[in-house]
Amino acid sequence: MMKRVLSLLIAVYFLFSGCSKFLDEDNKSGITNDEFYKTKVGFESLMTASYNSLRDVYGQDGENAPWLFFAGTDMYQRPRSNSDETLMRYTQLFPTEGRVLAFYKNVYGGIQRVNMGLHYIDGAKLDDALKTQYRAELTFLRAFYHFLLLEQFGGIVINAEATLSPRTNIPRSSLQESYAFIISEMEKSVENLPVSNLRFGKAAGYHYLAKVYVTKGWDLKDNAAFTKAKEYALKAIDGKAITIPFETLWSPKNENNAEFLFSVQYDPASLPSNTSGNAQQAFFGPYLGGTETGLKKYMAAIVYPSWSLHTFYGQNDARYNATFMLTIYNSYYDYYEADTSKSNITAYYPRVWGRDFTTADSLAWINAHKTRLKKGFVMYPFKSNEEAYRYAYERDMTTPGIKKFDSPASKEVWSTRASVRDIVLARRAETYFLYAEACIGLNQFTEAAQYVQKVLDRPGNAKDGTRLLPSNDIAAASSQSEAKDFYLIESAKEFAGEFLRWPELRRLGKLKEFNQRYNYDIKNVIESALPGDVAKRYRPIPQSAIDLNDALTAQDQNPGY
Repeated sequence: MMKRVLSLLIAVYFLFSGCSKFLDEDNKSGITNDEFYKTKVGFESLMTASYNSLRDVYGQDGENAPWLFFAGTDMYQRPRSNSDETLMRYTQLFPTEGRVLAFYKNVYGGIQRVNMGLHYIDGAKLDDALKTQYRAELTFLRAFYHFLLLEQFGGIVINAEATLSPRTNIPRSSLQESYAFIISEMEKSVENLPVSNLRFGKAAGYHYLAKVYVTKGWDLKDNAAFTKAKEYALKAIDGKAITIPFETLWSPKNENNAEFLFSVQYDPASLPSNTSGNAQQAFFGPYLGGTETGLKKYMAAIVYPSWSLHTFYGQNDARYNATFMLTIYNSYYDYYEADTSKSNITAYYPRVWGRDFTTADSLAWINAHKTRLKKGFVMYPFKSNEEAYRYAYERDMTTPGIKKFDSPASKEVWSTRASVRDIVLARRAETYFLYAEACIGLNQFTEAAQYVQKVLDRPGNAKDGTRLLPSNDIAAASSQSEAKDFYLIESAKEFAGEFLRWPELRRLGKLKEFNQRYNYDIKNVIESALPGDVAKRYRPIPQSAIDLNDALTAQDQNPGY
């Protein structure tokens, strides 16, 4: 009986997910699935369902939140009295971990939806050009999902056909076979993708091919893969410079801009309720209080941006102010909607460089703003001593949260799932970084530095109007390991809060090193608990996935679990 569950999992997920509800609403005539999906309306609903599955992977909260992309890294640490020893500190990470299983199920659920689309596409009443495009989108999306699994688990169980009846015997492919499948699927479909950033378009396709190849280069020590990564990154870049100022890039009024290559879309009209958006704006910062505060509704306090992440930014880096909400007004969203020179202030997070913000500094600032300070006003200056900075972590509003994903359109909704901002999965700045990373793989440090600098040269990045320089010169690195270190510091500053860090640290072989160096919660964790280059290189494969698959045994579990 237990063995039947694995094969049914994907089919059941499909039948009882939001995708099924969507189809049921359209299919009111009583015709069969085979008949319905042959119609243009029916097949379009399958396309919608396939893309909608991205919301399951990236947009949820609780156990289904996209933990595996950011938890247990140098950039984020545990909030308050959080006792999470699994994903945040690794000391109790076992194959029964529920959040790992949730990710596994959600991704395979997405694969099943895509497979259903590919199963029905031949009989669909679409013109040839549209059918070719849709086949390419679905094929690429399926490969993308398999890549998400590979990043976390290594060699994967490849599911390349629709689950129409129970299947209990699907073997795990080797890492090499998994790469071969993903690359083949992407390369055969990329040229037929549309020119779009609302769906999987060509630029996003080239971007992810670059990412797959650079990951393969590190995993399989394959220099030819780094060369291919550079080729595809250049195709995705397409001669386009990084031109949008960072604050403007992340403005709630500037979604689907020219730098964004692919996003999980959240048109409010497509949501069944105002509490079924995404939770990204609620993840990266402290709790700000209840409904009575009029502040951001609401911060889940899942992780805090780490003290180390703050230290990565230099004094002249305008991205620091554009990334963090350093002043909280009486109405949080006044920042986006009002003349803030007249707004009352609830919290302030001052920072100076080269010294600590002193009591005298605090008194002077308060004196200058005393007519605008809300009752209960708090000030938490950044401190150069990490222990001192953490002293108030049990309190609300103790540290600035990341504001890049704020959703003013949902300001009246009290829910972590209120955001209707799109979740950006790929943008051209990352493509430049992937090119640089491939250069590091080939020991071309000078060229790597040049491509990182192209991103740092974004207009407005330097507060004083000069050229923003990196914390460390990659071109001057004395070794590949040091070049990786310099690169990762720059990546952290550019992509704070985006769902990239855990896979990035893993593929570069820096997960253990950067955690021990920069994550306060992990610095003193026993060595054997931490993920490394060999032992615990990947997440544990969910035990239920092994137990319920006749083709898997205990030998298929990843090392260390």
